[in-house]
Amino acid sequence: MRSPVSRAIAAPLIGAIVAWALVLLAQYSDLFVRNVFDDGNLVGSDPAVAVSTYLVFLAVAVPAVAALWSQRVAIRERVALGGEARLERAAHRFATLVLIVSMALAAILAIGTFIEGFVGPGQRPDLLVRLGNVYAPILLYTALVLTVLLKGFVFRHDSLPKSSEFTSADGVPTASPPQADPSNASGSQPRRDLGAAYAIPIVASAIALIVGLIVYDATGNSLEVWVWVAIQFLIGAGIVAGTIYGERAIANGPVEASSRSRITLGARRLSFVLSIVFAVVVGIMGFGFGSSAIDSLRSQPFLSVQAISGPNASEDPVEVALNGGDLDEGSRISLTVEPSGQELLSDTVSADEYYYHSVELGSTLAAGEYSVVAKATSRDGRSLVDSRDFVVDDTGAVSWDGDKASAERWSEDNILIVQPDVEWWIEDLLPAFVLVVLSLGVVHQSLIRRNDPEGAFLRAGSSRHATDEA
Repeated sequence: MRSPVSRAIAAPLIGAIVAWALVLLAQYSDLFVRNVFDDGNLVGSDPAVAVSTYLVFLAVAVPAVAALWSQRVAIRERVALGGEARLERAAHRFATLVLIVSMALAAILAIGTFIEGFVGPGQRPDLLVRLGNVYAPILLYTALVLTVLLKGFVFRHDSLPKSSEFTSADGVPTASPPQADPSNASGSQPRRDLGAAYAIPIVASAIALIVGLIVYDATGNSLEVWVWVAIQFLIGAGIVAGTIYGERAIANGPVEASSRSRITLGARRLSFVLSIVFAVVVGIMGFGFGSSAIDSLRSQPFLSVQAISGPNASEDPVEVALNGGDLDEGSRISLTVEPSGQELLSDTVSADEYYYHSVELGSTLAAGEYSVVAKATSRDGRSLVDSRDFVVDDTGAVSWDGDKASAERWSEDNILIVQPDVEWWIEDLLPAFVLVVLSLGVVHQSLIRRNDPEGAFLRAGSSRHATDEA
């Protein structure tokens, strides 16, 4: 009959085999997924929610659950057998490694799902489809990370010491291993603080990601700067809260050199690392958005007419492309053939960024000389005009004029420095400043809470703990 430790070692390995089968099954199920197109644009898939999304989740979850069981068995055997339990210690460390890998994969897949939520099909699917493809997977991966973290590292019913405390260098036991401390195994305030120290930053990050996706789904546009400020504020608040709870757990938790105290100190290190990473990332975002705000004061509107087909091409289907930038939102943009007056395009500028549209020249022009004339209005109110000459011969062939070498010079001559208005200060520069202050504020609060000379927050946690005990 196999020993418990042999089963503990085998469980994660069997989980890995199951994960391999699930990944292949997910890939097989994707063979039956068909893309759905509308006027040549990808708008979704059939079925709308891919089964592979959840098969991949199970491929990560199964080894994680197996490793949780394996870790519990290995730790129980280590505590029972003490310093001679080398195989049990190896099983414990192997299970812990599998748990760490599972958490890393779950976090990567959650972030990948979040990013895919912004680069999906052009048309937004309905709420149920979005829930099945994006929101539910993020929630599942977040729940998996929290479960592995809390059950595998925080709410463990043991006070396993370091092996070196009761084992000599040659592996001979020097003392009896301490038994589990019932007070530490209970759901006491220090244990709850420790769980909150690990869980709050993760939950706050997941909520922030989902909030960003909800705003994106509601607007259909890329996230505004103020939305990024709100997202980063949620994450930063979670990091600071995790720091506070981590310090409370250290103040009220175990102080012996045991695995429990190492986990408690790990919460402090995690919050410190997260605060530094947060400050760097959000600080870079603040500088980037600030630079973009300054650069937006330079208005360089352009309007360009280009022939898509080459010279001496048949008139049908010769196409003309119209490009524009820094145009006045809501203004009219047109493309006409002169002197015939044929209107090829009349449109409304929907955004003041980049405009592109192509139209066919048509086949109703008699032989002669013509010009394609484009007209638009820049965002600072100036009239923009560009043209391209062409000739239609008796056979209907179209010959365009030479290269438009003056196009770059034409664009350069239209540069204008725009004076900042109230909208620019509030929507462009202020959020960039808030991001920089937020990044530095999180570092400031983390350092204060980690080294609070007055101990206000720690005393508050201790007093509540004492009240609970009373």
